[in-house]
This record gives sequence, structure tokens and C-alpha cells, in this order.
Amino acid sequence: MGRRSTSGGSERRENFFLTPLGIVFTTVVIDLIGFGIVVPILPLWAEDLGASATVIGFLAASYSAMQFIFAPLLGRLSDRYGRRPVILISLLGSAVSSFMIGFANSIILLFVARILNGISGASYSTAQAYVADITTKENRARGMGLIGAAFGIGFIIGPALGGLCALVDKRLPFFVSGALALANMAIAWKRLPETDRRPAASGGRLAFLRRAIADRTVGPLVVITFLGTFAFTGMETTFSLLGRRRFDFDLTKASLIFAFIGIVAAVLQGKLIGPIVDRMGERRVMNLGIVLTAAALGLLAVTTNVVALFPVAALLAASGLVFPTVTALVSKASSDDEQGAMLGVLASASGLARAIGPVAAGALFDWAIPAPYLVGAGLFALCLLIGRGVRDPEREVAAAR
Repeated sequence: MGRRSTSGGSERRENFFLTPLGIVFTTVVIDLIGFGIVVPILPLWAEDLGASATVIGFLAASYSAMQFIFAPLLGRLSDRYGRRPVILISLLGSAVSSFMIGFANSIILLFVARILNGISGASYSTAQAYVADITTKENRARGMGLIGAAFGIGFIIGPALGGLCALVDKRLPFFVSGALALANMAIAWKRLPETDRRPAASGGRLAFLRRAIADRTVGPLVVITFLGTFAFTGMETTFSLLGRRRFDFDLTKASLIFAFIGIVAAVLQGKLIGPIVDRMGERRVMNLGIVLTAAALGLLAVTTNVVALFPVAALLAASGLVFPTVTALVSKASSDDEQGAMLGVLASASGLARAIGPVAAGALFDWAIPAPYLVGAGLFALCLLIGRGVRDPEREVAAAR
């Protein structure tokens, strides 16, 4: 059945990374390694080519604009034709785009590569739908937390790899990332089975978008995803510039700070989120993460001491409590035949925020260095107000009985 994990105890100590869940986990890690390499390096690289913070924001936005456009489409395609082919094609796209970035020698070529990378990276919602297919509703938050941990691990390996390889050559990290994506595609081709799914529900993209926004549980979560991602991506886009201005960070130091954030996020999402959700429930954990992230962004705006930067950076990882629990709540509120489509809507909201957020953050940073972080803290505070009214889908079902 689609809800039965193929990586459970019946496989007896089979290597996790060769199970379906492990391969999906690795797929997301590889995608995020490429993303993690780019986040700290791309702003400084582009600035060295003469780009302003605003232009850098547009470069970052090109990746996310493609996710906004293609995430719902890939989600629907995975509902109709299967998760496996979408994931395989995505890995190929990630490899090609990584090699293109490695060979790029102009901002225009960087834009082209980032656009392709954004299209292939839009399979994140497909990976989430795959996890929804092979987990029970009781284990859904743990499964989504595992995907969130993959995000954190990508942010450990990617920036660290980028920073260390940049000591040899700026292009080397992207060639390594492309090779890893090709290797991962080969493993997935051989080992990743298709999940059992019900036939895809009828309806176009706009119909699913209207249904998601109108839903009393999903609608507020889509808004939280948009606002929270908008705020957090503004920090990601400008953090390296902040490090250079305030702390005289070079490319390697900025990358290692991102790796530190990734370590904390990976531990939080991979080991702690399950027990915390078991004790508090998804909605309360989501709101806790919102509060901590708002505080971290506010503190980042005023931090001028490099020693104080580390606890603030660790606190930023609290966003890892927000997005996996949002995804789990949306998944629980969606029918089995609409998992890919509804999670695609969520990914589309995230993609739109990542398309707009970097541009706004770059302009705000040019105006005043603390501005992107103060605005981000305010947006997370707004998310808290919305989050307090989010309904728990399981409790609504229980109450209906």
C-alpha cells in the first residue's frame, strides 16, 4: 500500500541510503548541496563582477521564480505519471546546471544556469509527496523532518565544500556538485521504486490554488510559508554581504558560517523535531519556531560582535521547526490523490517568496544594512498571529466524529 514504508523493519538493517526513503533523502541533500554552495559564494562572486546588492537579489530570485512556476506543475505530473521519473529528471537537471555554473564566466551565464537549476530544484515538492506516500499520518512530521534535515545537511556540506574548494578554484565546487548529482541519479535509477498512488484528482493548477487558499487549514499555512520564506530568503541573500561589511568575512568564512547554521538545523530536524512534535503537536512546534526565528532576525540586525554572531546563527536554525511542521500539516489536510498537487502549491508559494524576497532584501540592504533583518523579524511576527489561528486537521476529524 502507498502508506507503508518500504524502509521499515521488514528490510532488516538494510543500508538506509539504499532504501526508497534514503534515496529521496539523498536526492534532497544533493539538491541542497548545490544550493548551499551557491548561497554564500554567488553574492560575493557577482559583487566581484560589479553587481550591486539589488542585481544580486535578481540573480537569486531567478532560481526561485522558476520554482514558483514549475513546482505545482511537477507536483501534478508526479501525481499523474509517478514520483520516480520527476525525481530522476530533476537530478539530471541539477547536474547540468551545476556544470554550467562551473563553466560560466559572465553574469548572463550565471542567470541561465540558475534558471535551469530552479526548474530542476522544483522537485522538492515531489520528494515531499514521495515521503507522504510511504509514511503514515502519525509519522508524517518525522518524515518531513527528515527531508528538512536533508536541507540542513545540504547547508552543512554545500557551504563547507564551497568554501574549502574555493581555496583551490572558485569553479571546483560546482563540478563536484554536478558529479554527485549524476552519481545520485544512477543510484536512484537502479534502486528507487515508484510508490503506490491513487489516480490523480482532476482539476488544473488554478483550481488547486483556489482550493488550497480557501481551505481553513491549508490557506493560512500557505500564507505562513510565503511570508516566512520571504523573510528568511532575504537573510540568506544578504548574509554574506553583511559578513563582509561588519566582520570583514572572506568567501570561506561566510561559507563556514552557513555550514554552522546547517549543522544546528540538521540536528534539530533530523533528531529532535520528532520527539518535540510528539510532545507538543505540529501547530505548537510551528509557532515556537516562528517566535525563535523572529528573535534571531531581530538580533542579527543589531549584532556587531563576531563572537555574538554564533549564538544568533544557531538561533536562525529554529526555522527548521517551522517549515517541516507546516508541510506535515498541509499533507495531513490533503487527500491521498492530491498530495503532490497541494504540496506543489506550498512549494509554489515558497518559490514566489524566494523570487521576490532576494530583490526586496537587496534593495533594503543598499538602503540600510539592518533593514532586511528587521523587516524579516516583523514578517515572522505576523506569521505568529496567523499561526495561532491554524486548525489541526486531525483534531477537526476527531471532533467531527
